[in-house]
Amino acid sequence: MKKILSIRMLLLLSFFAGGLAGPFPAVASAGAALDYLPLVPMEKTFDGLGGKIHVQETLRPLPGVGTAKVLEVTRKIAYLNFPTRTIVSVYRFEPATGTFTKNSSTSAFSHAVFAYHPPLVRVRLPFRKGESWDGEDGENRIHDRVWGKVRITLPAGSFVCWVVRRRLSYNLISRRSTQILYEYYAKGVGFVGEGGWSATGKWHWSRRLLSFKMGTEGSPPPAPRTSP
Repeated sequence: MKKILSIRMLLLLSFFAGGLAGPFPAVASAGAALDYLPLVPMEKTFDGLGGKIHVQETLRPLPGVGTAKVLEVTRKIAYLNFPTRTIVSVYRFEPATGTFTKNSSTSAFSHAVFAYHPPLVRVRLPFRKGESWDGEDGENRIHDRVWGKVRITLPAGSFVCWVVRRRLSYNLISRRSTQILYEYYAKGVGFVGEGGWSATGKWHWSRRLLSFKMGTEGSPPPAPRTSP
């Protein structure tokens, strides 16, 4: 049992080192590119997997390169009774292409730092229904497609979100599997949740936003935005 949990923990940490979903109606344009992915100082708290996982996330802008914007994301991940792990990742947004990529990440189990060549595409902005992109994370293959918009209610508030359908094809220890997840991006807040259906057909949240705080320490959080 401990071995199974350890493999599951490894999968979760590798994955993080990144209402009901369903068919969504066509909606208007997302507007300005960074409306749904603000690259600003922010603190977020998530839980997921029925309370088995807890994530404390800190976003910190770094000096950009030319017109590009750079963001450092630190995640402290607690899973069941395992020791808390910290993963620090660096992302980059290129205004010319609207591409937001993951460029590097630390290891949850050592002092190693992994660089992505080429950078791993996380999203393309602004969101447009039907747009898709592909990526590779080691032996894992990723295909993302913008599904549409939906309103969801989380502990952190009610949000109208762009939804990205993510297909992950894992190749781990001679075992291949595919997982479908839905990522939610809210205006003015960015990523707020991720979920999918289990093999039994039951919906579960892999991550859902519990609370968030913008800007410097001690500043009050803004009211959740609930309109496109």
